[in-house]
Amino acid sequence: MKIKRVPTGIPGFDELIEGGFPDGSSTVVTGIPGCAKTTFALQYIANGALKFNDRGIFITVEKDLNSLDRTFRALGYSIKNLHKQGKLGVIDLEIKPEMGQDFLERIISDKFLAKVKEFGAKRVAIDPLNLVLQFSGDFGGERRGVQRLINAYKRIGCTLLLTYERLHQREDLEYEIADFVVDGIIYLQLIKSFGSFGEKSFFERRLSILKMRETNHAQGVYRFKIEKDGINIYSDVFLRARK
Repeated sequence: MKIKRVPTGIPGFDELIEGGFPDGSSTVVTGIPGCAKTTFALQYIANGALKFNDRGIFITVEKDLNSLDRTFRALGYSIKNLHKQGKLGVIDLEIKPEMGQDFLERIISDKFLAKVKEFGAKRVAIDPLNLVLQFSGDFGGERRGVQRLINAYKRIGCTLLLTYERLHQREDLEYEIADFVVDGIIYLQLIKSFGSFGEKSFFERRLSILKMRETNHAQGVYRFKIEKDGINIYSDVFLRARK
């Protein structure tokens, strides 16, 4: 049975996951600060609008439309224009837990989901999942909360991408509760490298796909860069396709 795929449009990535995320799946992009989690997630949403005629919604906890637009203009994207044209939506929610407000309950409420469905969103990204859970009540624990979130967006036909902040980057990765619930895990790293002839050290970015259900995914560690058109992943599969 052929699996329907939702391509990210990120150069070099879709070739590693048989053409895209399984339709209706949930994937977490995880790593320490500076490894491009937000860039990956918003590029997935923007590429949906620009390359695949898929509307998407980017739900952010700490950023807003203006800051995201400033960042992405350097990468050739006008998030504001796409937002004005109704091709994507940016929702920056301010939650006041001291007033009894609950982030999770807000974004999985019938009213909120009805608006997402009315917009025609096929892609949804939430940045970051940590704060959604932090500003939410304990209704059966974190695992149940993540599962409720995933189920809610799957019911309305969305393919979900979540970012997750990690405080530490270790060789032996310590898994979080959300990792066991989602369909896919993309692990981004900052690796310290040294020049061949005594040059100063520098950081390089790496990507690994630790999990992707219903997918024969690549299992290597791949170098990637943020270039003038956004994230580009470099692998043997991608380089062969470019020739």
